[in-house]
Amino acid sequence: MNRHFFSYSVRSVFFLALPLMGACSWAGQMVKDSVEGVTSNYGSEHFTLVAIVPPNFGFTSKAQYSPKEGQDCEVYSPGLGGSVTRQQQKSNKTLAKSTEQTISTEIPLEYHIAGCSMELTRVNYEVDATYGNGIWDDGLDHAGGLAIVGKTSTKTSSETGQRGLCTWLFQLSTAKAKKGGIEKILSCNAADEKWQVPENKRERRKPGGVAERSALPGKVIKLELRQSSEERPAIGDTWLKLPEGWKPCLGKGVNDPYGFCRGNTKDFRTFKLNGRECTVYPSCN
Repeated sequence: MNRHFFSYSVRSVFFLALPLMGACSWAGQMVKDSVEGVTSNYGSEHFTLVAIVPPNFGFTSKAQYSPKEGQDCEVYSPGLGGSVTRQQQKSNKTLAKSTEQTISTEIPLEYHIAGCSMELTRVNYEVDATYGNGIWDDGLDHAGGLAIVGKTSTKTSSETGQRGLCTWLFQLSTAKAKKGGIEKILSCNAADEKWQVPENKRERRKPGGVAERSALPGKVIKLELRQSSEERPAIGDTWLKLPEGWKPCLGKGVNDPYGFCRGNTKDFRTFKLNGRECTVYPSCN
């Protein structure tokens, strides 16, 4: 046999085998993942998160789990070509309704999969809401959350409760679909017992707190969100508040992309609202 032919044949068999080897590896990983999916489960211990949200607000809680100390929770990632540490997230989403909602969610404190035990480390809050009937008239805010720790020297959120005041921040849109019109951004901040939010932006924070893991089983943690009756500009010093309402400043002229009020509090822009050309928000004119 010609040695060149023999060499070519060996190379051909080798390269033909590569896809098969990859397929076997991929198939093995699929079988492994399927078995792990069957053996995964959440622990029986849990706490209950009760969220009260205003009309036209939806709410999502995202429980995050990380490996317990000393656990071997490495798993092979075909995409990365190596081992990664397992993470788990359990999401519970409630869609917005036209009425106030009280949402009760049981959140497990542990998650187990393929010999790996994880514990709850954080619960994130997300709110989404609408302010009009348009397809773009909505907003989303990452509205804080609850950190789960071993021990804390402060009162836990399960004892103090949590309050959040959500405000619509308005501005002139630069998006092609709404250019020259009003668009709004949703912003939720922690509120005190009188539902007041600090005036100083540096003192504001998101609703939530810290809770001790050992104190959580069977507990009920309450989160109440309210919508502020007042709206405010998304960017300071671009609108001027007058007795009849808010007016957007012209700035240095019609081509000024920012329109800050400083230096010119006499000239204003017009804007579109519900198909009308307006001079004052929210009354239009």
